[in-house]
Amino acid sequence: MKKTALALCAALASGAASADTILGFDATAGVWQPSYSGNVGVDDYDIDNFDVADDNATFLQVALEHPIPLIPNIMLAHSAMGTDGSTLLEGDVTFGDETYMAGQEVNADLNLDYTDATLYYEVLDNWVNLDLGLTARQYKGALDLTGQYQTSVPEAPNPVISESIDLNGVLPMAYAMARFDLPFTGWSIIAQGNGTGYKGDTLTDITAKVRWDFAPVLDFAVEAGYRSMTLDLQELDDLHSDLTINGPYLGLNLHL
Repeated sequence: MKKTALALCAALASGAASADTILGFDATAGVWQPSYSGNVGVDDYDIDNFDVADDNATFLQVALEHPIPLIPNIMLAHSAMGTDGSTLLEGDVTFGDETYMAGQEVNADLNLDYTDATLYYEVLDNWVNLDLGLTARQYKGALDLTGQYQTSVPEAPNPVISESIDLNGVLPMAYAMARFDLPFTGWSIIAQGNGTGYKGDTLTDITAKVRWDFAPVLDFAVEAGYRSMTLDLQELDDLHSDLTINGPYLGLNLHL
């Protein structure tokens, strides 16, 4: 009887391991609260002058893993990022093709949405995990600006200048993820990031976080950490920027 029970347990464990080996699915949804610093525009205007809001950014990542040698795993990710603010110019500033004059109140709406497609390999897969790969990051955003003079006569119309500076294009990036599982605790320490220096553009995007498998039976985990991104973009599109964007991160993970 004992031998039969042991054999049944072994068969179930073997089946579960085999199913996990055949195909794996990982998904993470998170919220990031970034703050912005640095410069935008050809005149390197300090974004702090716009007093931009620390709005939440959403993040979604899904990965599909398989055991087929030489064929990489695939991961897709999308983040909706944006902020807005306004400033009263003390001097002339050029954004894109428009020059905004001193005395104008300028409203700025910055959108930095992007989508990632990553091909990667599991170099290590144990209590120490290491993934390495390549990412294509597609930006689809813009810096929208509206400037208006503040006149002393309420009835007089205020001339309005509007400009939209696009950020559209694809950057190739290196990808890496290291995860250290603390045995028998349900806790993991994770560092994940992308980086590139391509045709005059430099970008880094690094997240450090801890993960807790609070419901291992359901394959759910919660994670929290800090994310930091730098964007020195000169050639990708019309939006010139030298920005640092960083802040705390909170997410929910599902691994099957």
